Amino acid sequence: MDILENFKNMSVEEANAFLEDLYSCSHDCSTCGADCSSRTKKPAKRVIAVISGKGGTGKTVVTVLLAMALRKRGLKAGILDADIVNSGIPHLLGMKEPVLGEMESLVPAKSPGGIPVISMALISEDPLEPVIWSGIDTAKAAVYLFTESQWAEDLDVLLVDMPTGAGDIALEYYTTMPFDSSLCVAVPGEAAAMPARRAVNLAEMLLVPVMGIVENFAEEGFNLSEVFSDIPVVASLPYDASLRRAADEGGLESYETDALDFLARAIEESLDFGEI
Repeated sequence: MDILENFKNMSVEEANAFLEDLYSCSHDCSTCGADCSSRTKKPAKRVIAVISGKGGTGKTVVTVLLAMALRKRGLKAGILDADIVNSGIPHLLGMKEPVLGEMESLVPAKSPGGIPVISMALISEDPLEPVIWSGIDTAKAAVYLFTESQWAEDLDVLLVDMPTGAGDIALEYYTTMPFDSSLCVAVPGEAAAMPARRAVNLAEMLLVPVMGIVENFAEEGFNLSEVFSDIPVVASLPYDASLRRAADEGGLESYETDALDFLARAIEESLDFGEI
């Protein structure tokens, strides 16, 4: 059966059972002879997790803006919308066409500007219908989208828009996806910065290096570097009403900023000179 039909026609219980059966393995390939997707190569030269400690930081917007900055430098960048419950990437990019399924795998949809995207919102028949799965099952679904998608063979960077927080879902992602590094999006204020610190600590605990902090909605009088003294703030984006309007209207690719150019250049250089 076509993989899209699997998702569209299953009840919640059937989908949970399908995912549990698919991923009920020990992850020890040395003792297993199965020819599964875990043995395939990474879908890109760099796989980067975009994380945050809490909702409302603009993490998804930053993910899209970074993909745009990378493409501006001539790199081939794609996005996996791994926040299954709150898939938002397609709306920001004004994407309407669904992801296609071929030979039991998924072909990423393209944004108007050419960014390949895999998102549950492009698979579900009704993007407003809630995904009523347990946390661990949504994580398994995201891993499925990661491994079973036909990303371009020459993809330079795959940005994974992660769900917020530092709980069991993030743990499942980190232990099953081959991340090279992560990037944390945080906003000013102690109450917001401390959850971001926890998200950073989890990534580092699981050996996913944090390349830096992107400060979103930056304001005078608060310095995130005081909370993240050991991690550089690599980009700072002030609040911009025109950015919000572009995102709301699905025209984020029309927004121009150079705030992430330094970060995009650092990622580009890492492709030639080793890890980030």
